[in-house]
Amino acid sequence: MKIRVFALIAVGILSVGGYFGVTRLGALRAHDRALRALRIQDWRTVRNELQTYLKVFPADESARLNLAEAFFKDARLDPERAVSSAIQQLGHVRRESALFPSARIQEARMFLFARMQPHRAESLLREALAADPESVDAHFVLWKLHDLTGRSHLTEPHFRKVLEATPAEQRPFRLREWYMSQFYPATANPEIDQLMGFLEPGAVQNAVMELRRLEAFRDREPKAALNHAAVARWYSLEGDPKAALLLLQKALDVADAPLQEPFFVATLTQVLFDLGEFESALKHYRAWPGDLLGYEYSRLGAILADEVERDYERAIRGYREVIAVWPGQADWRIQFRLARCLAKARDESAAETMRQRAKQVELLMEEDVHSPLRRMLATPDQLEICERMTQFYEQLGLVFETQHWRDQVNRLQRESDRMGRSRTQ
Repeated sequence: MKIRVFALIAVGILSVGGYFGVTRLGALRAHDRALRALRIQDWRTVRNELQTYLKVFPADESARLNLAEAFFKDARLDPERAVSSAIQQLGHVRRESALFPSARIQEARMFLFARMQPHRAESLLREALAADPESVDAHFVLWKLHDLTGRSHLTEPHFRKVLEATPAEQRPFRLREWYMSQFYPATANPEIDQLMGFLEPGAVQNAVMELRRLEAFRDREPKAALNHAAVARWYSLEGDPKAALLLLQKALDVADAPLQEPFFVATLTQVLFDLGEFESALKHYRAWPGDLLGYEYSRLGAILADEVERDYERAIRGYREVIAVWPGQADWRIQFRLARCLAKARDESAAETMRQRAKQVELLMEEDVHSPLRRMLATPDQLEICERMTQFYEQLGLVFETQHWRDQVNRLQRESDRMGRSRTQ
């Protein structure tokens, strides 16, 4: 009797083992089919096969990332359901995993491009960079996010990381993107604006389209002070500080801790200054949240020291800090302010030098300078435009950009010389 019981148990164990063996083999085959489907972007097959595979191997985080991509990119699915399903898969990737940065970047793309929630997307990108400071993908998306939210002055460190990882022959295209980000940030990313539905294919980008995008961000994320500040900044730059102030005052009642957001405080301080409410502007500036540094902090501090506090020495120091960093090198208005401040401080020689430099930069910002550059940048890997861009940046005094465009000139000249020699042989 005992022998029979043991025999039955053994058969049961073998049967269970055989079942799991078959299940495991089937799951692995499903995984192989999913990878083949992934290569040809057959998203439905990827989803079906990976869901089968993950029932047996639920801890495979790489498969979770692939499944998230399949949900997100399958145009046949309801968009909101697709994004929610993708985010759910990404939530399985643990913080200590090597794939954690990739998961957060994928999630950030979904919050930015599909849900139009840049504040949440930026938080996710910061998490990715905290885990992997060299992540080129995270730096790239953050660069674009700053452009899209009216903060292109913050993008330079991220652009440089992206450029470092770009092959030499592709760098002219990346440098073209950077030029647009520097001088035309509101319309620098037409493909992204088309993706999000703000721009029809073939349509021309304009300021109204930019406002629609910023308002959509605010409406999708009404608690984020950043988004309210971006809309108010648009009205401020369009010459309507009264409308900007009304928007900022409303945001004080609805946004989460708006006075802890540097971009919000910078916008509010500028608007108050423009409206002549100098004491209020000083009060908000003196309560600046976070680190007391950066382009906006230095710029506003210099203007207030100059125009309100009449502390010209401090203003001169601040202005010099501003014009030493981007976008201060191209900000001829700030440079003229510095010239006037130097004159007030009775340093007429330095004031005249600064006036001449400011006028030179002002002329470089004329549309008749940039229009032919933009036209030629349709093909940025040609020798003539690389030479023109080298000259432009050299006149502007931007050493980094000058050197990289010059590198492209040298590369293209070497290639031309090699081709010439090969034809004569």
